[in-house]
Amino acid sequence: MSINFGFWSEQETQVGQSYARRLHELVDEAVLAEKMGFDLVSLSEQHLALGGISSSAPEVVYGHLAAKTSRIRLRPSVVLMPKNFNHALRTAERAAVTDILSNGRYELYCGRANTTIAMRGFNVDPSETQEQMEEGMDLIREAFTNDVFTFKGKHYQVPPRMLVPKPLQKPYPTMGIAATSERSHAWAGEQGLAVMSHSLYKGWDVQSKLIEAYKSNWRRDPKGPLDKPRIGMPLFIGIGNTDQEAYDTYSQPLKHYARISTSGYPKLAQLSKDYAYMAEGAEALQRAAGDWDYLVNESASLVCGSPDTVIRQLERYIDLGIDEILFHLDSVPHAEIMKAIDLIGRHVIPYFKDRNNVVRDYDDVLEQIRSMREPAAAA
Repeated sequence: MSINFGFWSEQETQVGQSYARRLHELVDEAVLAEKMGFDLVSLSEQHLALGGISSSAPEVVYGHLAAKTSRIRLRPSVVLMPKNFNHALRTAERAAVTDILSNGRYELYCGRANTTIAMRGFNVDPSETQEQMEEGMDLIREAFTNDVFTFKGKHYQVPPRMLVPKPLQKPYPTMGIAATSERSHAWAGEQGLAVMSHSLYKGWDVQSKLIEAYKSNWRRDPKGPLDKPRIGMPLFIGIGNTDQEAYDTYSQPLKHYARISTSGYPKLAQLSKDYAYMAEGAEALQRAAGDWDYLVNESASLVCGSPDTVIRQLERYIDLGIDEILFHLDSVPHAEIMKAIDLIGRHVIPYFKDRNNVVRDYDDVLEQIRSMREPAAAA
């Protein structure tokens, strides 16, 4: 099974550094990712964020990357679908134009938001994010597939209208959602959508159940672009020339990210029943916030080490039956991110994509050659 690899960024900016400079660095990282064999670049949509994360307008970056790259696919992770963030028809219009300008390289992945900072800033009701996302995606698919469409729902009512222009890819670009709950995984499967799956650091058993919920509910949409399930997993990564180098460079930033990203989950869980699941597994969340051994070995969220170590760790994720791995490359200076992209592209991606083109040890190859020789003819 061929695995796709992605470069995933939230445009995290280091303390004391320039947001403007960081944006230009992000473009350089995406261009290098294409050169090094990554299949897709995935940018998060975050609003009013604290702690340096600054990817507030990824749709603008994709327009720029459409011209700066030629092969790599462009995928938001994710477009936020509550109406106060993005009206569904504007999302459809932006997706169609980006797909055209990138010559059919755009993919539309959606989500419902998971921070109270953003939701309160945009006056988004947490109890409506799920239904607004699902209804908005229904509307987008109607607009993509019908020349003239109409829509009647709870949140959207559209008289007969025509989306212009429509996407280059037919019937439309791959669509999917970011999902962390069993309910969302099942819904994505029922709709014939792709999924980016994450257990929120809750471990291998939870991650396996989420994937099974998606696969067991998957039904092909006869009007959609996918003919089989597609599962991606975002993974936090630290990589260096040696295990010690990777640990020294990444352990503190990755622990810090886990701590700040999980700290808001219990609070969000109290605001709506749709987010109640985020408070489950409190012990796992607590361990993820400070236990390095748990993060690397048990959280099903993170890999760290030399290229050989990372390859061994990734085998376990691939055994889950996933199709894509999206490496979260952030939280460290730009030079380290560029180095990580280079290491992944030189060692990790070739190992999984084309092992016959990976240089092997001289003695190992010679031993294999000797073992395959015909035995000498009897005198």
